[in-house]
Amino acid sequence: MIYLAALFIVMFVGFFAYTSYCNIRQEQEIERRKKISHYKNMINDMDELLLNASHIPYSKSLVLMLQNRILFALNNILECNPSLTAIRTRIADINKQIEFVNTNYKSGDDNPFIAPKDDRQAISMLKVISKLRKVARSEHNRGKVDPGTYQQEDRRLEILMLKINISSLLNHTRDAFAARQWGTTKQLIHKAQTVIRSIVEKDPWIESREQEFAELDASVSKEISEMNKKEMHNIEEKEHDELDELFMPKKKW
Repeated sequence: MIYLAALFIVMFVGFFAYTSYCNIRQEQEIERRKKISHYKNMINDMDELLLNASHIPYSKSLVLMLQNRILFALNNILECNPSLTAIRTRIADINKQIEFVNTNYKSGDDNPFIAPKDDRQAISMLKVISKLRKVARSEHNRGKVDPGTYQQEDRRLEILMLKINISSLLNHTRDAFAARQWGTTKQLIHKAQTVIRSIVEKDPWIESREQEFAELDASVSKEISEMNKKEMHNIEEKEHDELDELFMPKKKW
């Protein structure tokens, strides 16, 4: 009887230990899959951001930042599952891309800013730049980007956002001017000029837009002046007609 009780206890403990082990393994597997999914999403996000380099000027530092973030995610996936040969291939590929960018990538005049065609494209570009700033901040917080590079990159992205806003304001200003909506045109011009004045480091693109807004402002002021002169002339003519009617010789009946 004692032996049966002891055997039962051993079996119970063994079953409990096995169940606990299975539960732990299951939890570990769930956690592993969560991590892999998280890093895959990170890779997809970075790949999507890199695709936008065709119509948004990316600096060399920014491209390397995105590629190194992909490499970081790939290494973490491989750590979670060392048997994934496709990940090893992708790691080798991204390392080659990083090496190529380090050697050949050019910034500045080779990647000029292209203004958005309409509000929809402007909103899309602003969303991309907002994501890029978050990535830069995250990499800086992880110690992967030095403070100087981060501040320079964040400011560059901020100016890009301002340029997009200026472009949108210019499009709306031109439309309002064409529609002869002088009050709206003036408001848009003053708003754009306020944005431009906030930018200390003006490049040729910003200076050109600043000049264009100044010319539009002068044209609107001229139109308003001409309109006021015309209105005054009409008022004077009306008053003259009224005086003529008042003092004209009266007919005798």
